[in-house]
Amino acid sequence: MNPITRLCLFLAFSISTLLATDSSLLALHIFAGLVLIIVERKHWDEWKKRTAPFWKFFPISGAIYFTLSFLVSDRPVPAILMDVTTSTIRLIVMVSIMTIYTIQSKSGDIIIAVRSIWYKLNLNWRWVEDLLLFFDMTIRFFPSLQEEWRQTERSQMALSINPPRTLMQKTLRVAQFIPDFIILNLSKAETITAVMMMRGYGSTIPRSVYPFISFSLSDLFWCVGITGALIGVHAFVPV
Repeated sequence: MNPITRLCLFLAFSISTLLATDSSLLALHIFAGLVLIIVERKHWDEWKKRTAPFWKFFPISGAIYFTLSFLVSDRPVPAILMDVTTSTIRLIVMVSIMTIYTIQSKSGDIIIAVRSIWYKLNLNWRWVEDLLLFFDMTIRFFPSLQEEWRQTERSQMALSINPPRTLMQKTLRVAQFIPDFIILNLSKAETITAVMMMRGYGSTIPRSVYPFISFSLSDLFWCVGITGALIGVHAFVPV
């Protein structure tokens, strides 16, 4: 499936979950979310790891919402509890579904898919090409940037430099190393740019893309069909 199609389907389902106010419709979304999690049970450990921070956030947000509603509104406590419960359930379903999406997909696939569509359109708009190239390079080299920062931290520990303990100490330590870290990476960026220009990359617009990910009529059907179906369901369900 095309990465753009997959993103469209997951986003449409997540937005539909947030808009599901009817109890039966919300139950249908919960069932669909559980089915998807069961189908992707091979990623269960990764799913638990990525959703762990949210399980601490949900009770806190629910308590804040309940407190503010109780103090500001004149609604009875059972109605407020029902609103808090349904809102929390919608957030849980949305987070669970989008976590499955992040496990299945890679950030670079979306950029490659967008570049493939742009290359197919054969438009000579250089500013769009440069913008797509910027996002592509950012996503591609961000993991190496993270690894360099980890190596810097490990080298400090190897030199017996005491690690910062408080948040203020960590902030000051990071602030000391960020300027040199940025300068070193800017130098690397200039080297990469020079190498790309020497190889003639970008002299022809639109730039080619590899691997080419085609966006077929079936992908368009899935995007439009599923989105339209969800809009229709919410349009005919009584509020």
